Amino acid sequence: MKPPQKGFLLITLNQSPSLWDFELIQRAMVEYELQGHYWINHFSIALDELASAGLINRIGYRLDDGEAIAKDRLLFEFALSDFGRQRMMDTGLLDGVTTND
Repeated sequence: MKPPQKGFLLITLNQSPSLWDFELIQRAMVEYELQGHYWINHFSIALDELASAGLINRIGYRLDDGEAIAKDRLLFEFALSDFGRQRMMDTGLLDGVTTND
């Protein structure tokens, strides 16, 4: 059984020191067999919600040169926060998952 989509994003971030939003979105779309702009925007919003909740941190940004999602779109680099890691442990999302530590 696949984890909820936001859980998948957190688990994926936990396995790397940091990832760009387009990398996370691509991995999620492959995992859930989704495609199209709707889903790109869906996962972008999910990442914004996770950042707003303090579970992940924006640690970098740059403009897309057209290779990632869309030319001149603002891209963000994310890292899992300590609070996010703690919440993952509290909710069981880290059971049996390798961390980047």
